[in-house]
Amino acid sequence: MEILALDFDGVIVDSVLDSLFVGHNAYLRLYGPGKRKYFGGELFTFENWEETKKQHQEEIKYYRTLRPYIRGATDYGLIQKLIEENKFVKNQKEFDNYRKAVKFDFENYEKEFYKERERLQNIDYRAWFNLEPSYPKVIEGIKKLLEEETKIVIATSNRRKAIARTFTPEYFGFTIQPEDILDKRYGEDKSEQMKQIAKLYNVKFEEIYFVDDQLSHLIKVKPLGVKVFLAGWSYATKAQKEEARKQNILIIEKEEDFYPIVKNSLKDTVLSGGSLLKIKNRKGEKDEDSRL
Repeated sequence: MEILALDFDGVIVDSVLDSLFVGHNAYLRLYGPGKRKYFGGELFTFENWEETKKQHQEEIKYYRTLRPYIRGATDYGLIQKLIEENKFVKNQKEFDNYRKAVKFDFENYEKEFYKERERLQNIDYRAWFNLEPSYPKVIEGIKKLLEEETKIVIATSNRRKAIARTFTPEYFGFTIQPEDILDKRYGEDKSEQMKQIAKLYNVKFEEIYFVDDQLSHLIKVKPLGVKVFLAGWSYATKAQKEEARKQNILIIEKEEDFYPIVKNSLKDTVLSGGSLLKIKNRKGEKDEDSRL
């Protein structure tokens, strides 16, 4: 049995604006607007959101540059703090060093973050859902794989109850059962989630295929024997992609490549050399190479 494990944020959906909306409100509720009163020092609401985006394009643009360094919910608070302090980080190492040195209430921010997301979902789940548009070709690919009876599980740092409703015909147009969503309760370290998948579904690590947008997760998971893929269509930076190639981690550059590459991989496709996809012909014909 083979398992396809997918991260949620940055693989299935573009959650930049959701994390900004929720993270900003959680930060203000915990710390107040601060001296700079970034984003106007006001809570975001579904009613003021469109106007807010127009008025604060530069802050949103900077927020997007920081998104590739996120590993879990508390990091969304660090982004808010960086913006408030007008500080800039250029790579994952600088972000991690800032995290280690900064004075920040990680525990209470995480509680406030999920409390705020739940509050917004209770107000209008569809409005919240619209904050994080899905990647259309990925959704299309998931539907095809499910129709082909591929076993798909979600391995996320999110909370199951926050996203389970999206995996229904009403939203994504397909169903993944809640018990197939491994969330932060299994650990934000994705290697721990892979161990749980192996245990729950009685499979070997070599039978698990994992797609994530955060390179550091894949680097931790790869030594287990899990076949790992970097989602190149979302937040991964050029530097992260270069490091992925050095680590011999395949990059799926475009979302339209998601289905064919995963499909071929599940059929004993031979993957090698960064973004090189090498397809073995089962009838003894010559191998064909295709660049992503």
